Amino acid sequence: MPDDVTLVEVLHRDLRDVRWAEPAELRATARRRSRRTAALAAASVMLVAALGATFVDRTGASPPPVADVPGGNTEIPVEAMLEPTDVPVRTGDTLSDTDLDEPVRVDDFLQVCARAQGLPAQEPRSRYSRSQTMLNPPPEAQPSTPTVALTQDVYRMPSVAASRFVGDLERAVAACGGWRTTGQVPAERGMVTGEVVHSWTVAASGFAGDQAVVLRHTTTVPQQPADGGANRFEDRLVVRVGDLVTVLVPAGRLRPGIPDAEASVRQLQEMGRAAAERMCVAANPGC
Repeated sequence: MPDDVTLVEVLHRDLRDVRWAEPAELRATARRRSRRTAALAAASVMLVAALGATFVDRTGASPPPVADVPGGNTEIPVEAMLEPTDVPVRTGDTLSDTDLDEPVRVDDFLQVCARAQGLPAQEPRSRYSRSQTMLNPPPEAQPSTPTVALTQDVYRMPSVAASRFVGDLERAVAACGGWRTTGQVPAERGMVTGEVVHSWTVAASGFAGDQAVVLRHTTTVPQQPADGGANRFEDRLVVRVGDLVTVLVPAGRLRPGIPDAEASVRQLQEMGRAAAERMCVAANPGC
């Protein structure tokens, strides 16, 4: 009995020193882990009528085997990630995660489009990956509801797959210059079924690392009654250094008050150069 009492006392003392995550942190972590799943689910709902079994075949396919990279089979250190000082907007907390054998994803919707155009659209697999989500500082009125500023994924790939990754991505972009789908679009009387035009372009390239591109996904609703064609765009940054590839997605404008599309590209180019320098410490071969 004395030994049992001693054990209980030790556990009780240690539990007092445990830092339990705040509810806001737990909710933000859950959002981070469900981000890719939610994006793919939204794309599949919009495309089910147009693609049918094509999308089912894609999701049901077995992933290709991951080849070893001599000298490069090491985890990605935190030093290879962007720091808050590299981002042109003030950020709050940062959530991070690591994983093995993850698909290298840039834009799930682009992959579906490429598949529909007859291009190989199976995402390559990474050996290691590290992800982070930078949060905006919470507003004083609602400190328990953080919002995402940007997300970054860094993947370590087999060297051959890494060297051709950006080229394959640009071919998918070229094939999806004006892809028409049918889905729910906003109208004066609420959501209605209408045509949506998706287009991807390379907004900038060759500005950092071994390869770098800024991809712009523009969505147009031709029948939007308000202005004859409501447009919105989303930019993504892809940079490769050796066997490392990073994908960075801002959640919105990186600098409030600057809606100009060219300003968004310039900001991503600046972050791309910073990301390339950070990845140099872990890339194979190094910089």
